[in-house]
Amino acid sequence: MVEKDPQLQALEPGELELFVQSMERGCIESIGNQSWVDWHIRLQKLNQQAVLEASSMQEELTKETLISFGKLPILVYEAICIQVWKTKIYPQILKLDPAPANTFGIYMVLYHEAATVGLLETVLFHEDGAQCVSDVVIDLLHYTVDQLTALITLINNGYLKPVSAKEMECETAADELERQKRDLHYLAEHMEIAGVGACIATNLYKTYDIPSIISHLLTMEPWRRITDSGNMEIFNFGRWVKATTEDLSMLHRTEAQLWLCLRQLLLEPRLQHHYNIDECRRSTFCALQAKISDSMLDQIPPLGELKMFLCRLAVGDYSSLHNRTNGIKESYLKEVHKRTKTLAKSQLECFKMDGSEESKNMAKRLLESYASDTALALDSGGAKCAKCGDKASKKCSRCKTEWYCGSTRRFVTNFPNYVFNL
Repeated sequence: MVEKDPQLQALEPGELELFVQSMERGCIESIGNQSWVDWHIRLQKLNQQAVLEASSMQEELTKETLISFGKLPILVYEAICIQVWKTKIYPQILKLDPAPANTFGIYMVLYHEAATVGLLETVLFHEDGAQCVSDVVIDLLHYTVDQLTALITLINNGYLKPVSAKEMECETAADELERQKRDLHYLAEHMEIAGVGACIATNLYKTYDIPSIISHLLTMEPWRRITDSGNMEIFNFGRWVKATTEDLSMLHRTEAQLWLCLRQLLLEPRLQHHYNIDECRRSTFCALQAKISDSMLDQIPPLGELKMFLCRLAVGDYSSLHNRTNGIKESYLKEVHKRTKTLAKSQLECFKMDGSEESKNMAKRLLESYASDTALALDSGGAKCAKCGDKASKKCSRCKTEWYCGSTRRFVTNFPNYVFNL
């Protein structure tokens, strides 16, 4: 938890209401232009402010303002808009420029999705937030399932294998973009599932089999990985860090959310009317029993009911749910139909960092929003060394984003090097 600091704010007085009121449903065509970049920066600040309020036990004014102005559905549209952009426009951009001189502009769009989902996660933790998105909740479910299944595919394709510094040095621009795309997917994978699951349990079973997807993720533990040197790393707040003794003894926040979501889904009173637990599913669920340890139950006592359910699990006869189409995604697909090449060509010009004053100013503003004091304070409770994961007191003088302990420093940054050479 971040210590409460009344001086630490992501927004200036009066900006919160102004930013929220200005939120409008975006279109794919505008992605990358100046007005979109302005919106991207405002979204960064809203996300940082919401997390700061929630993590430091302040009054959650960001959540309340988003709900009171009815703007939460805009965030759902925004996440799906970027999802469609990634599948339809992004590949065309790479065809037009397969070896871009810089990648920061495209990275900005990919990061926009993570910020959108991060803000949704914070607000949808509360019931009143979930109620505010009731009209688009099925679209959000479609989006969530797409992300979760993409994560499972990434894991099966070896995503958790760490990339060495030497491999990163040998990357082409296209390779770098693909890695950044995977990494930013990873930020978004688990964000909204727990908050949404409690409110739409009756719509989750037949079409997507969310309980089975969650079970596979709990088995795979994608928030952990082993480095080539044999050290355990965990994924916290957008980066891989060396696991501490405390980290190993406590449930990862993503793992806790998934366990609670699975409990909600499997203990839903109407489960037997909506979900057929066949032998394959039963085997998957029962395999989780051994993972619910006494230490886990001490941290999350309600999981005791889930463990009892798994012990008594038997096959039942369940009926089905009606399907519903993904309306928001379909609307965005219609927007780009037969226009993907044209849009890609126009947006490619927006993403080029040509050294002009305009591109320099844009890069500076974006970097300030990514590496503000608020963002650093929210980074897992404080700065950590980019090399060893221990607490750090020195910031890299070049990139201004990575931190180090001691005098030995290794330049590693989440942002492409060219940004700092503009």
